[in-house]
Amino acid sequence: MSCFYSQTADPSLSLVNYYFAPVLTPGTALPNVNPQIQPYPIPALTGFASTNQTPLLITSVGTPTTFGGWAKFAISNGSSSKYAYLGQYYVTNAFVLTNGVVTTNTTGVVSPYGDFFPTQAGAVALVTMPDINTGQQGTGIVRVVSLNVDANHDGTMDFTYQGPDFVSPSKPFRFWVNDNQDSGDFGGDGIPEQGAQGDGLQQDRSTIIGTWPMILASSYPNGNYSVHGSRDLVDFFPVYLNIGSLFQSNALSAGISATDTNWQFVLSQADSALRYAYTGLTPTNYMNFLRDTVTSSNLAYAPLVTISNSGAILPPSFVSAIATNNLGIILVEAAIPTTQPLVLTIYHGTNQISQTSLPLSISGVEQMFRHKNLLLNTNLIATADRLTDAQVPNEPDTTGVNLIFLHGYNVTPNQARGWDADFYKRLYWSGSHGKFWAVTWEAADTQVAGEVTINLQTNIVNAFNTAPLLNTFLNTLSGTNIVAAHSLGNMVVLSALNDYSNQTINTYFMIDAAVPMEALQGYQGQTGPMLGEMIHSEWTPYADKLNASDWWQLWPTNDARSTLTWSNRLSNFQNADVYNFYSSGEEVLRATTSDPPTNLVSAAETIVGNYIFSHTPVASFMWVWQEKGKGRCASDGLLSSSHGGWKFNSAYDTNGVHMGVSQASSLSNVQLSTNAFFDVTSTNFGNADLALYGSGGSAYAQAHSNRILSDTIPSLTLPVGANAITNLDIVFGGKRNFDMTTELENSWPIARLDSNEGNRWHHSDCRQIAYTFTCKLFDNIVTLGELK
Repeated sequence: MSCFYSQTADPSLSLVNYYFAPVLTPGTALPNVNPQIQPYPIPALTGFASTNQTPLLITSVGTPTTFGGWAKFAISNGSSSKYAYLGQYYVTNAFVLTNGVVTTNTTGVVSPYGDFFPTQAGAVALVTMPDINTGQQGTGIVRVVSLNVDANHDGTMDFTYQGPDFVSPSKPFRFWVNDNQDSGDFGGDGIPEQGAQGDGLQQDRSTIIGTWPMILASSYPNGNYSVHGSRDLVDFFPVYLNIGSLFQSNALSAGISATDTNWQFVLSQADSALRYAYTGLTPTNYMNFLRDTVTSSNLAYAPLVTISNSGAILPPSFVSAIATNNLGIILVEAAIPTTQPLVLTIYHGTNQISQTSLPLSISGVEQMFRHKNLLLNTNLIATADRLTDAQVPNEPDTTGVNLIFLHGYNVTPNQARGWDADFYKRLYWSGSHGKFWAVTWEAADTQVAGEVTINLQTNIVNAFNTAPLLNTFLNTLSGTNIVAAHSLGNMVVLSALNDYSNQTINTYFMIDAAVPMEALQGYQGQTGPMLGEMIHSEWTPYADKLNASDWWQLWPTNDARSTLTWSNRLSNFQNADVYNFYSSGEEVLRATTSDPPTNLVSAAETIVGNYIFSHTPVASFMWVWQEKGKGRCASDGLLSSSHGGWKFNSAYDTNGVHMGVSQASSLSNVQLSTNAFFDVTSTNFGNADLALYGSGGSAYAQAHSNRILSDTIPSLTLPVGANAITNLDIVFGGKRNFDMTTELENSWPIARLDSNEGNRWHHSDCRQIAYTFTCKLFDNIVTLGELK
């Protein structure tokens, strides 16, 4: 100001409106100071025009931003083209704007000088302090944006700062790389670290869905990335582009027009590690991508867009859907590990207006959960133990509850990695916060070609021999122990419960348990619920006392030979709360009244015949076959055994003809105790088991009880995994049996529906069928185990 005229009249000012603008470098961008780095016009800068209108005010959750406010006054006793701008102080509350109305609900923190720290996405009102003379106040509307995830995977997105789903650079969103192979509704083995063959890096891929003989060809778009079927969807996480407030217009502030192409929204990620699919989901129904079979089917082969370091522009159609339909959910996968954030940048023309980010920590899934190796054979290649925090650097927040999982039969250490990863992911999406421990044990001894393990009985022995190791391991853990086991893994857990008094299992979930029912609730005889399905046809007329399964009753309780029975062998649950997830649709544990094949050739012929004529799954009846095949096979270890079981003792034959039913019934207990009606001699062990008859028989039985139970003593009942154990409901006074076929299916894959099998839940469907269809099982485990 070069001149001052003391007699000039005081200006008469009248409020016109208010002007607001972000002040990016307060106090530095003054007139005649170069460079002027304040990109928004403010009254203190040279060239500010009185026609300037408040720009769209945008910031992101957790980003401190300064907003200047000025009251614009007309000079009623002076030039009509000149205006006075009076800087304003703010009320130290930011208010939520709802339907264009400033509410009394507060959000974020604002200083009197306009320093605003937003804590919630949406439209927020910054209100100036009342004019000292008139009491008038101005309102600046700030649009707060964010990228949101369901960080605590509880099925609800919370958008508040420091809320349950809040993430930050020091508390990033933790997830896994999509580096396994999935296909269709039930194809894939779940094994991680597949490199260039993993789903995240795989473009065009023709694949086989399922296993022989259920083969369905499927191919993916040539040269494009896509979701690899509904089974692949567990490897994606929903991200909400929370920018809807930008498009809301009201009396206080106009929003962006969804058709205004001058505005661009660009997703970027420094490592180009991410890809995403567009969805029609909202922040209230986003979990439909995993829980609604129609939605998952629509997304099962959705094309993916790579989020490069240079950015991927959201198409106008998707932006319009956000503006008009409250959409904004994208599904994101990680192709490679990364700790670089996902960034959304908002441009107007070439000017960057605002930016928000989602801090990430993406690793291999095995860096997110723990592992214990209990292999008996130290020469097997096994995954190393992961027992400490340092060995699971990407483990999400956990509670004080341990969830210990044991795989089942016919699973090698490498195949176990797939079982473990699949179970972890599914429990994660069901909301589990338990500390997940995967246990690898020796369950595939004699496996051939990575597909079929021909000797169940030697692996039953492995299960018993692993039980003390499991017991020791459980006693190293602090907190509550929840144990879940599949198939033969239940033999390990039940032995630990029954044979070691210091076990520490609080809750126990049996899934498809390959364990005789009588082991848990005793044998109720041929007239009981099993109706004799487990008795070999040639033995049906003979008295029960002649069976190998009843030989134990000839001995006093202080003789170890009295323990050679499956009846109540595993019925002591100690203090564990036990649940049975079984399937009336089982194929592996399915009942059959026919006698089993006795060698591999006849087995193959039976399998093929069953499939051709009745479409019976390949693995049907396998458990029953090995029990009813004890003593009927040409050699041990192929389908079943050559001794014990249903093999007649030739000492009671006459000219090759078995002793008649009446005469055999008259055999005394003394005779049977020194020479059983069944034959204990073996092609593998020779006459070794004859030691059961001598004076050292008790000691011999004690030393070899696990092996004798596995290959000599047949079960007289069907397996737990295909039947309810009514005793559990009685003992625990409530529902403890869940039929997965009738109670826990969430619809079923179309390719698995046919006139013979219908919608039957098979032995490994708990992890083979996509989570979309099986989620109720995992929901129940999480809820009953109090794992949230």
